[in-house]
Amino acid sequence: MQRNLNLQRHAAMPATRQRNTCKRTQISVQKLVELRQIKIKSHTSEVDLSLMKHLKNFSGKDINIEDVDADFCYRFAQYLINNALIKPSSAKTYLQKLHAIMQEAVSMNYMAYNPMPQISKLVPKTPSKEKDYLSAEEVKRLHKTECPHIITKLAFLFSCYTGLRLSDIETLKWSDIQKQNNLYMLIKTQVKTSTEVRIPLSKQALEILDNVRYKKLSNGEVVFPMYSRTTTAADLKAWAKSAGINKHITFHVSRISFVTLSIAAGINIYVVSKLCGHSNVKTTQIYARMIDRTYIDAVALFENIFEQKQKNIKKAKKFNLIL
Repeated sequence: MQRNLNLQRHAAMPATRQRNTCKRTQISVQKLVELRQIKIKSHTSEVDLSLMKHLKNFSGKDINIEDVDADFCYRFAQYLINNALIKPSSAKTYLQKLHAIMQEAVSMNYMAYNPMPQISKLVPKTPSKEKDYLSAEEVKRLHKTECPHIITKLAFLFSCYTGLRLSDIETLKWSDIQKQNNLYMLIKTQVKTSTEVRIPLSKQALEILDNVRYKKLSNGEVVFPMYSRTTTAADLKAWAKSAGINKHITFHVSRISFVTLSIAAGINIYVVSKLCGHSNVKTTQIYARMIDRTYIDAVALFENIFEQKQKNIKKAKKFNLIL
């Protein structure tokens, strides 16, 4: 089935075509590519060669740069997607390359201006793939299922309960866990954003830390001495399969699960955004829209992390985490 591409033409496009060349000598796009490669001392790339092939198939001849205008670009974009059956992302790559070539023509004084419209107006946006996340029931199943390496299991579950990225899990230290007003807090500067997050630790998160210490899994100051990321990915794949979870789980999935389960449990989205260290609540809202109402059983999984009950405080006192 042919994919339709709805493109809006520039309203300002002139009815009569105006000359857009500076030099009298005409030059083909292919020749311009060759000159550009000589200038930057580089070989012609596969993308360049493929672009030349598609341009020739589209027009039936070598394209002269003065043939390239906004209308040409719209028709070429339609050809790539509807006739050459190229994915929008690949079509975007070819059009970006053509844009760079046209810009080079301007810099070499072959053209007065770059005639190409914005690439976003030529290629439709590709719908983003819905991200995986875990339901409360699936998190419970992972709890009950053995993982090839126990440290991978505990680190992943801790991420589910705190929303920490893998980079922050890998660098988490015992000194990042502090007791404040009878509440255990995780206070850490994020590796990715260099911003600080302050996360009250729930009963489940504290139990994981207790497990790490009881099994003597930590390596000195580092809470979770992780294996290589390749090993970790293999662990997660095997673990999910053993638990009967048909999802590609990663530490990004655990982070998204923290967001979706927290919101499903009734925690204010702005609070969740702050806990995750999102710079903008819109990022959190993207994940919030993914929540299926059948996952409201998350309430049973997540306690109110701001009002710890007395029994959880007593449980927390068993930890020697004040460093």
